Amino acid sequence: MTDDQITPSLIKQLRALGEPTRIRIVGGIASAGPVTVGVLAERLRLPFMAVSHHMKLLRQAGILADERRGRHVVYHFAPGVFTPSQMAGALGTLHFGGWRISIGRTAGK
Repeated sequence: MTDDQITPSLIKQLRALGEPTRIRIVGGIASAGPVTVGVLAERLRLPFMAVSHHMKLLRQAGILADERRGRHVVYHFAPGVFTPSQMAGALGTLHFGGWRISIGRTAGK
C-alpha cells in the first residue's frame, strides 16, 4: 500500500469503525436497512443518547447519511459505501476508497 492510498477520509472512516458499539450499529443497518435512532437503540438494547452520538460520528465519517421523514430522522449508508451481498452468510461489503470490508451475518448482534 502506498501513502497516497491512505487518505484522511480513510483514516476517519476506519477510526469510526474502531469502536464496538459503532460496529454493532453498522451491522444493524446492514441487516435491517434504514432506521431511526430510537428503533436501532431498542433493537441493540442501548440508550437512545448513546446510539444518537455514535450515529452522528458515523455520519461525520461519511459512513452513514441521514434523511428527515416528517418528525423522524432516518439513517442509512452514505451513497457508494455499502453493497449488499448475494451470498449466504454475508450481509455485504463496506467500500472505503480502495479498501473493502466484508460484513458477516453475525455483525450487529
